[in-house]
Amino acid sequence: MTMRKTQRIAVITGASSGIGEALARAMAARGTHVVLAARSTERLDEVAQAIRRAGGVATVVPCDLSRPDAAQRLYDDVTRLGLEVDTLVNNAGFGYHGPFESEALEHLSGQLQVNMVALAELTRLFVPSLLLHRGTVLNIASTIAFQPAPFMSVYGATKAFVLSFSEALWAEYHDRGLHVAALCPGPVETPFIDAAGPEVRGTAVFKHTLSIDQVVRECLEAMASARPTRVVGWRNRLLSQVWPSFPARAHRPHRSSNDVRFPMLIGYRRSAVKPPFFPAV
Repeated sequence: MTMRKTQRIAVITGASSGIGEALARAMAARGTHVVLAARSTERLDEVAQAIRRAGGVATVVPCDLSRPDAAQRLYDDVTRLGLEVDTLVNNAGFGYHGPFESEALEHLSGQLQVNMVALAELTRLFVPSLLLHRGTVLNIASTIAFQPAPFMSVYGATKAFVLSFSEALWAEYHDRGLHVAALCPGPVETPFIDAAGPEVRGTAVFKHTLSIDQVVRECLEAMASARPTRVVGWRNRLLSQVWPSFPARAHRPHRSSNDVRFPMLIGYRRSAVKPPFFPAV
């Protein structure tokens, strides 16, 4: 039996930490029943308990979105709970920094599965409910979607997909009452920056970081807005406008013995940055 809808219900992936956790807390504080999805049951339980102590409503649905059947399993679990979802936040994602040939094939495939396939499948599965309730899809993309990303080629390509996918769905559905938006933050101030190595903060990409609180505020505004894309931070907004207007020849990398960089945003030095795995921003 379907539960009578008395409040907004949002499914949030990647809700065990970072942006996903902070956004879940913020939405719950505003009266939304948040459905928390991520791999770590223990962390999800901790987040849910904190939300409940603050007077909010939270449901935990553990899932590993790197599995090919994960999106269908998550949808089925939510449906069995009788929850009529009107908001979907596709936040889960992860990345890799380093030479393309050094990334393990299993890790590369996992990036594609989590960052693109699961996101598209979850959106497809929940669209009927979202249309019925004139709801919202928020997809977390990145400013890396606006330009090539050497040493983060797969991650950058997946975020370009998220941006294009979101803008296309916005055009399909905005006249039918379903709002689809992509949020594009730059690097966010989280522990993975320092974990990546002491030199990482000196690179062009990580020189200016965003706070999680700032990103959460922008998420809430993106969901309330009618626009399909929201870029976080004035520098990022400027560069996202400038980069596509550059001629094709300006998109080609400038090469030297130990440096591959694009003239706008990237600026990674191969000699200075180790290639760790880290959660995506």
